[in-house]
Amino acid sequence: MEIIKYEIKKGDTLESIAIQQGLPVRELVNFHNENCGLTNMIIGDKVPIQLTFILLEKEKKDINEEDIFAARYRCEQINTSKFNGNLVHYVEQNFQYLLKINFQEKTGHVKLEDYKKNMSPALIAETFDFIEATERIKNNVSFKLNSKGKIKEITNKEEINKNWNDFKENTFNNLAFIKKLQEVNPSAVHELKNIGDRQFSLSANNEEEYWRNFFYFCCFDQYLFNNDHWDEMKFDFVSTIVPPIIIPLSIRYDKVDEKDGIITVRKVAEYKLTENLEKEIIKRYDELHKSVVKYNFTAYKLIFRSTIEIDSSNKTLKTGKVVLKEEVSDNIENECTFIIKKLENFTP
Repeated sequence: MEIIKYEIKKGDTLESIAIQQGLPVRELVNFHNENCGLTNMIIGDKVPIQLTFILLEKEKKDINEEDIFAARYRCEQINTSKFNGNLVHYVEQNFQYLLKINFQEKTGHVKLEDYKKNMSPALIAETFDFIEATERIKNNVSFKLNSKGKIKEITNKEEINKNWNDFKENTFNNLAFIKKLQEVNPSAVHELKNIGDRQFSLSANNEEEYWRNFFYFCCFDQYLFNNDHWDEMKFDFVSTIVPPIIIPLSIRYDKVDEKDGIITVRKVAEYKLTENLEKEIIKRYDELHKSVVKYNFTAYKLIFRSTIEIDSSNKTLKTGKVVLKEEVSDNIENECTFIIKKLENFTP
């Protein structure tokens, strides 16, 4: 085994070095500490001020810079809910993500850098303070990709687990949403902690969950590694109207256009409503909504489609739009519009 020194540059972090080397941070630190001697050890999750190098296996360093892609994206997501045609909820969220991909190693990293929200009624804003905190934990993630461009393995589960436990110990109970919930339903607070413990545990198998986030749905797909042959994909959609019922979808890929180095791809979801599935939907609708809507179940409908623009030179996303509309006709309607755009100036 040959060891080399990586010279630490201004702005380097353990996270950025690990991404560059195609390694989990913990593996990077462990190897360095095993070979560096006591005075140069890394303790904690930051590069020590006095440290000028990190030790690496030579084979880990041989990465072609052309295989590294880094970009920032800004996204806008608008969700609305209507009962009997009347708007009851409006939520606008804005996100900024940092994305890095190593095409040679088929690894990547995503970090949620910025998050803004606006909603009506305003009283639900405190709920989204909690959601924001957990999203920042979840979306500081390193991973390996499969041949279809989707996440197959999260490689920094230890860090995610540590971040969750730090949040649970230091911040969780101080959130206004949690304080109010504790007063009226302490068991619900306990259950939220249990959900977080499961979601962010070292044994969690939640890689597929990331694709339910439209950022990952747009950025990580077959077009990362294939030019123009895309297989139909199966996707389990968790209903927003009758949760936790799953609607099995088939996603079809169509190349709409290719011009000036930009490939336009349309992804359209199709579904078949079986008799048993419809019975489940009706039952759940009656449990959740009939007392509010006042009307019997009518018909279930789902529209789920997206249009993606891909830079053919590096197979990565430039812009995208997702439209999702789920409804029980004339009774209840949930609609989501998601728009994503690669930043051209504020680059990593």
